[in-house]
Amino acid sequence: MTLRWNAAPSEPVGKAGAGAGPAGGSARRPRVALAHRSKGGRVRLRCPALHRLSAHLPALEALLLRHPSIHAVELRPATGSVILHSDATAPTGELIEALHAALLRAPDGTVARSMRRAAAEGETAWHSMAGAEVSGHVASDPDHGLTDAEARDRLAREGPNTLPQARQRSQAELFAEQFDSLPVAMLAGSAVVSVATGGLADAVATLAVVMINAVFGYVTEGQAEASIHRLMDSSDESVTVIRDGRRLVVRAAEVVRGDLYVASPGTVIAADARVLAAERLKVDESALTGETLPVAKHPGAETAREAPIGARPTMLHAGTLVAEGRGRAVVVATGRETASARIALLSQSAARPRAPVEAEIDRLGARLAKLSLAACGVFFGIGWMRGIGLAAMLKDALALAVAAVPEGLPVVATTTMSIGLRRMERRGVLVRRIDTVESLGALQTLCLDKTGTLTRNRLQVVAAEAGLDGAPEPAALARMLAVAALNNDAMPGPEGAEGSSATERALLDYAMAGGIDTAGLRATRPRAGLIERTPGRPYMVTVHGGAGPKTLVKGAPEQVLARCSHVLTGERRRPLSAAQRRRILAANARLAARPARVLGFADGTAPPRDGEPEGLTWLGLLAMVDPLRPGAADFIAAMHRAGVATVMITGDQAATAGAIARELDLSNGGPLRIIDAPEIAEMDPALLGGLARQAHVFSRVSAAQKLQIVQTLQADGTVVGMTGDGVNDGPALKAADVGIAMGASGTDLARDVANVVIRDDELATLVDAIAQGRTVYGNIRRALEYLLATNMSEIIVGIVEAAHGPGEVESPMELLWINLISDVLPGLGLAFAEPDPQAMARPPRAAGAPVIPAQDFRGMAVDGAIISASALAAHFAGLARHGPGPQTRGMTFLALSLGQLVYALSRQRGEGAGPEPGRLFDNRMLNGALLASAGVAVLPFFVPPLRRLLRIAPLGPGDAALSLAAAVAPTLAVLGRQGKLLELETLEGEACETSS
Repeated sequence: MTLRWNAAPSEPVGKAGAGAGPAGGSARRPRVALAHRSKGGRVRLRCPALHRLSAHLPALEALLLRHPSIHAVELRPATGSVILHSDATAPTGELIEALHAALLRAPDGTVARSMRRAAAEGETAWHSMAGAEVSGHVASDPDHGLTDAEARDRLAREGPNTLPQARQRSQAELFAEQFDSLPVAMLAGSAVVSVATGGLADAVATLAVVMINAVFGYVTEGQAEASIHRLMDSSDESVTVIRDGRRLVVRAAEVVRGDLYVASPGTVIAADARVLAAERLKVDESALTGETLPVAKHPGAETAREAPIGARPTMLHAGTLVAEGRGRAVVVATGRETASARIALLSQSAARPRAPVEAEIDRLGARLAKLSLAACGVFFGIGWMRGIGLAAMLKDALALAVAAVPEGLPVVATTTMSIGLRRMERRGVLVRRIDTVESLGALQTLCLDKTGTLTRNRLQVVAAEAGLDGAPEPAALARMLAVAALNNDAMPGPEGAEGSSATERALLDYAMAGGIDTAGLRATRPRAGLIERTPGRPYMVTVHGGAGPKTLVKGAPEQVLARCSHVLTGERRRPLSAAQRRRILAANARLAARPARVLGFADGTAPPRDGEPEGLTWLGLLAMVDPLRPGAADFIAAMHRAGVATVMITGDQAATAGAIARELDLSNGGPLRIIDAPEIAEMDPALLGGLARQAHVFSRVSAAQKLQIVQTLQADGTVVGMTGDGVNDGPALKAADVGIAMGASGTDLARDVANVVIRDDELATLVDAIAQGRTVYGNIRRALEYLLATNMSEIIVGIVEAAHGPGEVESPMELLWINLISDVLPGLGLAFAEPDPQAMARPPRAAGAPVIPAQDFRGMAVDGAIISASALAAHFAGLARHGPGPQTRGMTFLALSLGQLVYALSRQRGEGAGPEPGRLFDNRMLNGALLASAGVAVLPFFVPPLRRLLRIAPLGPGDAALSLAAAVAPTLAVLGRQGKLLELETLEGEACETSS
């Protein structure tokens, strides 16, 4: 099903859109038109010259916001759109006048000057003007180009021909970002209070934890950035221009407006230019538009002023590739003024959402902060009733605050994601930011560019029909392959055909695969003449010497067939009947419906008369497609099994995109929904939102529309990924939660804005990356559950001790020591758990779902209460034996610290699965972490300076045995409780199966 729509026509603006400038000025007023207005006061205005004012957008926004009816402003220079959120009663004409005032009346005049230039030049439709007229506009000689002096002067005035680069994080910014989290802020706050109350050692220890986490994250993310930048091509290309009538090779950055640009096969276009002369010139614009096939360029083609970039045969655009032929063009835009630059600027303005786990941990941190304040409030109330001094209460309250903050959380979260990042890098997936690892696992919708991502962006012959009706005709096939090799401008290379266009290379590859000795054949059948393809002659004719047919033709099947009088059947040449012609055309229609690019082949003995071949012999058809990447269909199937919705967003036609989507089963067995969206920018956002969530394919989509689709899908909290390799994919890659660029074939812009780069372009590696992301999330969740349960136990112990009597609460240093030994290493041990083999068999978690559900919080509270009850049993036993003091604190310290460590064993379980007591010791990393932590836990009992720092005393055999028993008892109780829950879940599952 293809949904089509047309934008509502722009309302005429009348006098608001034309006329003189403001009083005292002579600036031509820019063209402004109303595109859309909603009932709520949202107004979209079209101002095509806006793209020239990227440097002045803050000033424009400030001026617009001065208007009393305008409450918010969105400026989109890449699409020439201004969105005003205004009073519903504000007249449209008044809002348009406000935009004019903002454009022309900036206080410093810079906007007005830029606007005058935009009015004079920015709206010029170079593609619809005659070549001589364009040369006059840019003051360039169409034969001799600029002089060297003129070129130097323009370079000095207009600046180098370079695309705007996305700003990279500095080393200082990268390091500073490691401190931007609530747990870190809480730890820093506790350190400040420690200093204020005389606990300098406590403050130093706390800040050491913060610095260790920051350094770890800084080093890991810095290495990821460096890996991606190594893929970037920073070399400065050289191009050929004509100056003073001479051909010169200059750096691409030195090309200026008015230069005569020389296009040749295999070169990358360095600037936007109007074609003045062309010889079979075809340009691969897939990086800019997503179209697979090269586009023919003709200087005299009639082009409508409103034609989109992909439908401008008179223009060359920066960043595209010359596929075949040669040409000359006059440069009309360089640097920031090019179409590629506008897309790059759109990429820079797009903002990437925060990683889901990052936002969830912040929400969790806020809850912990409230819990900490509540605990401190309870403690202060108890202390006030008991008449305890303020200084003592502050110290004990600080101890509770330290207990509430999981010091190991920043280190564990960073390390868990870093482990995932390293595993991905070994599989060829480079991740720029650590938190992106988890975002991969949270993906709910994956938007896929077609050309170069799902397909190879390389044509390949997939069907050959020689003779009639597709019947095997060896003689016709052999002669057709000979025509494919001789009527061809590509050259054989060590790894296949080289040069010319993708079509020519595909044909030559197929001929060579069929046994044709191209070099030998061309030596014995030299080319003696050539009639090129043109819009009015959609076929190529070559004339050859040597033995055999003299005239060889390939091109549009209908046109080639119309010049044939015979067909080759067997070894004989027979006259073509009307019925045979119909069968050949039916075969052509069948192949084209795949869809595929189909060419017809014929040869003849008579030379062309007046450039038109006649009396040819029909040989057959060859059909070519841009083939799917190996494993693309398996990748889509894997995404569907994992519950990830897949959407194709492409610049290709609906028929081509639909065929690929059906081959990939993009709709997962359901009806395929295609939205053909040339006017999607004008669609009401609510309607687009509803359609976007139902569509499987968006066809004929521009760069700005790709961005709009991604942002629409994100509007309800959906975690969206985007894959791409071209300049036109850049904005959507930047805005997506996970932007995934191709490392081998992708453009520099795509790699620069993406936060994930697939080094070898293999989509199968992305499946492993998503599975790894889900594993990371599961491991972080386990670590969080462990940290929160153990920290709850410390809070409960502290409050009960404070309520029972003065001098019983553990010191801040004692609780910090417990947290460091029980949080960091055990948390890291849980982070090293092996990937869950069922990770890709479950759907992603729901958008906005908390990292720890409410029912799990209740379970952690129960676990924390069990651990605290056991530690308090040791505490009260110590009070009974020794009274308040170092020995009682030592018993509590040992029971609480070791009890938390042993409890870590019970947190080893897959997401949604119960514990497996028989496999409690399978994680060797966790076992080692627990042994090391236990060693550090008992170390103070044997080192006098540490005992004095923690204010504990050595324990006798009886006290030690009691504390050890109190440490083991909670885990036994928790495992028993979890075992009962697992048994209940199993019984419920069996009951559901029986009922179903």
